[in-house]
Amino acid sequence: MQFIATPNGEEVAVMNARKVLVVEQALSLYAMQNPDSNIAVRVLRDVSSANESRQARMKGASEGASV
Repeated sequence: MQFIATPNGEEVAVMNARKVLVVEQALSLYAMQNPDSNIAVRVLRDVSSANESRQARMKGASEGASV
């Protein structure tokens, strides 16, 4: 995993897509086993959203490259 500093002082974590899927699966399992854990549900939602955004960007980039 790499951390990249943004111009506004925040950090972005960059990792291999396979690792993101493993994290998403682990969080899914944890959230199912601990349904009252608000933090697990929120983090799972954020990870899932990031994964969906990544997939959409990859699809857009591949469509743009094939033109």
